[in-house]
Amino acid sequence: MRILVVEDDPGVRNTVVRMLEYLGHTAAAVGSGDEAGRLPDGQPFEAVVADLRLPGTPGHEVVRRLRERWPALKAVIMSGDADREEVRAGVLDGRWRLLPKPFDLDQLASQLRHLAEPDD
Repeated sequence: MRILVVEDDPGVRNTVVRMLEYLGHTAAAVGSGDEAGRLPDGQPFEAVVADLRLPGTPGHEVVRRLRERWPALKAVIMSGDADREEVRAGVLDGRWRLLPKPFDLDQLASQLRHLAEPDD
């Protein structure tokens, strides 16, 4: 899959990119929702892995905006605040998968396997 990582912490961002590449995916990364919004339309991303808490625009809003450009975009929200209502609501209605921080390679791989499953 071609995956966009949206994470403001450079260490976490680089680690997630390396994990995705290790798992055989192509990854690009940006540090904010504003940067994500400035990406060229070009080749669409198949998935986004976005932090919930980003400077300016929260991750769930970044996902919504990216889907205006790429409607088939699948999403994983990373969060240390997994109990936040807007995060849970998005999981329950299928807008995204949740990846609670901290997470490991196996947990990331599991979420990506779920994203790869056909939609019902």
